[in-house]
Amino acid sequence: MISWETLLYITVAVLILTLAIDIWKPHRYLGLEGFTGGISVGDNPFLTAYFPRRGDISFEEEEAGYIQDPRNVMGYADVQGLGVNHDFCRMILPKGTKDNAQQFFACALAGTENMSSTNYRTLTVAQGFKTSRDDYMRDADNDGKSDYCAVVKMPNGGWEAQCYRGLTTAFDTRTFVDTEPPDDIANILNFYEGIMFWFRFIDDMKDYGENLKLYAAGSIEIDETPNVLPSQRPLDKTTGLDDRVQITKGLQFDGSTQFLRLGDSPDMSFGKKITLTTMRAVCFWVYFDEFTNNAHILDFGNGPGQDNVFIGIIGKGDEGLGSAILRPDPCSYESTVPDAPSGAQPVESMSPQELMMSCPEKPVLPRNLPPLKPLQSVPKNGHEGKTATLLYEIWNGKLRLQHMKVPKAIKVKTWTHVCITSTTGDGVRPAVEIWIDGIKAAENPDGYLPQASVTSNNYIGKSNWMNTSNYENKPELFHGSLFDLRGYNQAVNEQKLGKTIKWGKRYLGL
Repeated sequence: MISWETLLYITVAVLILTLAIDIWKPHRYLGLEGFTGGISVGDNPFLTAYFPRRGDISFEEEEAGYIQDPRNVMGYADVQGLGVNHDFCRMILPKGTKDNAQQFFACALAGTENMSSTNYRTLTVAQGFKTSRDDYMRDADNDGKSDYCAVVKMPNGGWEAQCYRGLTTAFDTRTFVDTEPPDDIANILNFYEGIMFWFRFIDDMKDYGENLKLYAAGSIEIDETPNVLPSQRPLDKTTGLDDRVQITKGLQFDGSTQFLRLGDSPDMSFGKKITLTTMRAVCFWVYFDEFTNNAHILDFGNGPGQDNVFIGIIGKGDEGLGSAILRPDPCSYESTVPDAPSGAQPVESMSPQELMMSCPEKPVLPRNLPPLKPLQSVPKNGHEGKTATLLYEIWNGKLRLQHMKVPKAIKVKTWTHVCITSTTGDGVRPAVEIWIDGIKAAENPDGYLPQASVTSNNYIGKSNWMNTSNYENKPELFHGSLFDLRGYNQAVNEQKLGKTIKWGKRYLGL
């Protein structure tokens, strides 16, 4: 007969063996999740007690010598396959690091209190770890352990959700494709389809399309300090993309000295990684603090009136002409034609025949007027106009091919979403549409695509005409903010446009 001591030893041995099997080979033995049929590990207080969450590593609590980046996925997952989200995972980098080359992803394992929290980890970026801000954790291979995944650019130029499998002691160094990513990640993958450049301007100035670099003039910069609120962080899982939304004001331009110059090569030209001849859509959010004269939001070209593709506004707003003092009675003036160099005058249209018939007793003589500075309107509420006309032009060499206007498209001190896209597959004369805040505002059934393959002067916030104009009414720098600037080599349909606007409104707090 077996003694009670022997029976006790056997019972303890079975429990230890069962625990070991369930930890290292979950879901593969006994056909069960946990110790007994119908009882999951997550419901087992015995396992939870022996593998508790660490008290020294959590949100804003980090191992000495490292800092967390809450802009990446962070929170509690299950990389050990315990059936409970007790492993705290986060993106970290050594303190004092100036770039992200030493960045890596690590998990502080449950049940390892006061031990190293960085043993279970990936390689560093410098060692080949591929990551992005669009990252997440889930059991993508269905082995009972959480994997680290991120949307990354592939060698063929496409974008995929690639995952590092959670192994016994670390993350795998190889990746596999997540064929069923979460909805928010699937949405991001849709945004990347056909992307040429993507400047989000939330808390950095990088091109998420990984094609362009920029030169920032006038010490323009953006606050890169993460400001994710603790109240946004889930306590029992990892942070999704919505949990990491940061309200932004975009990239702000002072209208005096600040602008960006873009390029895909050392000489800051386009043509090696991207060519404007393939650009079929451009979308962005814009906010004008004031309507500076003929400001260009973006202007890609080879100089003034040379291969330009630009989007800007006309004058200082739509109320510039409307509120200027017009000539009410041409017969009461001694002249009708201004002297140079005063430029264009805000006058009503009248043919010479109409003028002579309206003033039969007075001769029509030249009028001597003082020259105009940039066309001024009567100020209203402290600024020139409340709305501005959007202007979109394409030049082939010195020949202007396309000229599209949308009156009153832009409101001062208001975020406005602009999307200009081709709508047909014609590679020479596609139909072109301009959408303002998700509403079609203008169309040209016989439009043009950009014509120049190589452009050397590619600006954001600056006109190519600015430094070369001899006119007093010359363009000025953009004064306002820009957010979510995207260029595509394919058309943007209405469904994708709607998702783009919805995505942007969350970050702008609209």
